[in-house]
Amino acid sequence: MKLLFKIALTMTLAITLLACNGAGDQPDPTPDPTDTFEPDPTDTLDPDPTETVDPDPTDAYDPRSLVPERCDYLDNIDDWQPVWCDEFDEDGLPSPDRWAYDVGGHGWGNNELQYYTRANLNNAFIEDGVLHIQAIKESFQGNEYTSARLVTKYYGDWEYARIQVMARMPSGRGLWPAIWMLPTEWRYGGWPYSGEIDIMEYVGYDPGIIHGTIHTGAFNHSLGTQIGYSKAVPTAETEFHLYEMVWEPRRIRLYIDGEQFAIFGYNPDFRPHVSNTDAWPFDQPFHLILNVAVGGDWGGAQGVDDSIFPQSMEVKYVRVYQKDYAGMTDEPPSQVSGMTMMWNTHDQIRLKWNHAEHDVMVSHYNIYVDDVYHGRTTLNAYTADGLDPGGEYVITVEAVDFAGQAGPPRSILLTTDAVQTVTERIQAQDFISMRGVQVVTTDDTEGEQHITSISDGDEMSYVLQVVTPGTYRVHYRVRSDSGGEIALRSVSPRALAVTTVPDNTDGWVTITSEPFTIARAGVYTYRLVANVGGFEINYFEFERLEEDNGHD
Repeated sequence: MKLLFKIALTMTLAITLLACNGAGDQPDPTPDPTDTFEPDPTDTLDPDPTETVDPDPTDAYDPRSLVPERCDYLDNIDDWQPVWCDEFDEDGLPSPDRWAYDVGGHGWGNNELQYYTRANLNNAFIEDGVLHIQAIKESFQGNEYTSARLVTKYYGDWEYARIQVMARMPSGRGLWPAIWMLPTEWRYGGWPYSGEIDIMEYVGYDPGIIHGTIHTGAFNHSLGTQIGYSKAVPTAETEFHLYEMVWEPRRIRLYIDGEQFAIFGYNPDFRPHVSNTDAWPFDQPFHLILNVAVGGDWGGAQGVDDSIFPQSMEVKYVRVYQKDYAGMTDEPPSQVSGMTMMWNTHDQIRLKWNHAEHDVMVSHYNIYVDDVYHGRTTLNAYTADGLDPGGEYVITVEAVDFAGQAGPPRSILLTTDAVQTVTERIQAQDFISMRGVQVVTTDDTEGEQHITSISDGDEMSYVLQVVTPGTYRVHYRVRSDSGGEIALRSVSPRALAVTTVPDNTDGWVTITSEPFTIARAGVYTYRLVANVGGFEINYFEFERLEEDNGHD
């Protein structure tokens, strides 16, 4: 449960994420999408054998194969089978074989005011078939309020599911109840990188409005880029409503009383430079959380009314359904189509494609580089990295379903960018990134443009290849009235060389750094940092010294 704000912005982002035409950073020019070639259909590409499971064609599909005995009373919802359930039909504490507790009063990353207790009948209890998660005004462990946060972690963890929670919201300014999910394994790192799914959030100072949100590494409230929707439910505090999530590969939908109010999905053209896991980490097990917070950055934005306590979120039931994708499938996936490059660098190629067709659902795509297994993704885009500059690569994509059946592979021939060597003349405007400078038409004798308006702390970055290690110095073509200082930096925090720019150069001049050592060949990012600004630069070039202490 995290801070939600700027709803209009987030709704626009969410719609854009699913739109056919992406926004954000524009990709580099792509090759002709017809420039593909088909592999021999008799050829096979063998991924890691642990990645797939071969189905037994003699097994008949059982539409109730996933249903445990305790949920046998529930019917399927179409192909969704009940796999976990709690009707709260026994008074007392929540069932210890279905629920655990998050415990503590440290603010929970949102400056919340309550202490979450463990198995305390004052904060979490079942009565007459209803679970009560109750917030109380009382001093405990240094906090002024107590409440409960119930979790299914290790008792119920699901990758793709349909979750239904029948609930009624508490009433009062300062409350922040939620029905939400966090990853169990945190495969992609801590919050927000492994994701968060807010099925339902409610803040007491804004009664009758329900919110549904996702958070990821690239889209979260800390950056102001979270993706969220809101819906008016005037009777949220007086009546029970069904809050529901339907989560399948590459798509999450949220419903209230059977009416869809939010949809989230992945579009490779939206923010194409965002990594797959930063955009969509929802391909790992998540667990369910029910809680009532007090105060916090969002819930307490208008203070807390102490006269309202005690207050409870009431829950009649929780039901979780899943599909037996592997058992349902008969045919392997089709071949993907529309493969094209989105962008490339000296050591990376990012490509996208249209999803393969399948009778049930594609599980993931295996990626091969020059017939060698490189990785997998559940999305229809992938960044192949660890490549060589100026290289030519055959990249192959193969769709795999949940039964381990692979479709026909499709390949495309793509190249990485070539990289200048350090001993070539490097035009200053050819940076890969910069901070604070401007590019203008040059009046020097070499080059078409130069860098101007360089102030203290400005910098330009360049990717360059060192073919031969040894001792080098750098020649800079500069102009200055007031003088300055250039630091050449690479991966080390210590500058390779610091060079003083003289004042009153009376036009363009060439200045030279002190010698420095490059110990290994390779491709490096070099930064020109203006320790002291006040100069212009047209180009620079490295010179390898012949007498370099035995490196020859």
